[in-house]
Amino acid sequence: MRNLDVATLRSLLAVAEYGAVTRAAEALNMTQSAISMQMKRLEEVFGRPVLLKQGRGVILSDFGFELLTEARKMLAHNDAIIARFMGERPEGRLRVGLTCDWMIDKVAQATRAFRQDHPRIELVINTARSRDLRRQLKQGDHDLILTTEFESPPGAIHLGKADLAWAGAVGGKVWMERPFPFANSPDCSYTPAGMEALDRAGIEWRQMIGEGGKDTWRVLASADLGVTIIPADRPEAGLEIIEHNGALPPLPQTWLNVHVNDGPGQHMASDFICYLRSAVCEVATEAAAA
Repeated sequence: MRNLDVATLRSLLAVAEYGAVTRAAEALNMTQSAISMQMKRLEEVFGRPVLLKQGRGVILSDFGFELLTEARKMLAHNDAIIARFMGERPEGRLRVGLTCDWMIDKVAQATRAFRQDHPRIELVINTARSRDLRRQLKQGDHDLILTTEFESPPGAIHLGKADLAWAGAVGGKVWMERPFPFANSPDCSYTPAGMEALDRAGIEWRQMIGEGGKDTWRVLASADLGVTIIPADRPEAGLEIIEHNGALPPLPQTWLNVHVNDGPGQHMASDFICYLRSAVCEVATEAAAA
């Protein structure tokens, strides 16, 4: 009967989180060769690949994802036993800041799954604009934030990219009007990118929403009174991606990033990131199958 090493499973979680053996080693204060050896031993135990190379980093194989799910359960069991018989309390409070710019339903599913697997960890959830979340993180208001940005800054954990698209009412025609009726909230992180794209294309536009119009964009776009910007992989009720055949300028991709604060919540944050990464992979799988 072979046994699984708990420390090796923790290393597997770190590799899944950071997407690179080097960064996982730094986070765990281990050498890269030590973690590589742990991953090799896992593959030898099961006779199946755990990691696959992707660009300059690594991703989990299909088997690796299955093993990761079971590893989380085993580690939670391990920590619970330690807590019971040694009087330690691995449970704590995790403060999470979430952007509403990326598939809130998938984020909610990831959060629920984490909560079910860690019932004694108190989750404090806050939603805000990405730039406000970054400011709040610096102030120490969060242990972890999920943001959408047009870059992946140093120190950020990159989960994926999302294509942006012009969207309007189903069967709508208002996108052909000039000046172009731009129905994005001034508070939205996508708004400056849309303005710049329109200016570069020489398309005259007018802003349809004033300050504080948090959800007005949805009403205007659904009623064919304006055009908005949404992630191409996130459907919105009453809206559709505009098939403009190049009449509207292309929009940049946006990065989905995680930022973690140094502090006592760092270990719990690392576990939570694994759930977010699984949600991103699920979206990619669904998009590929569509």
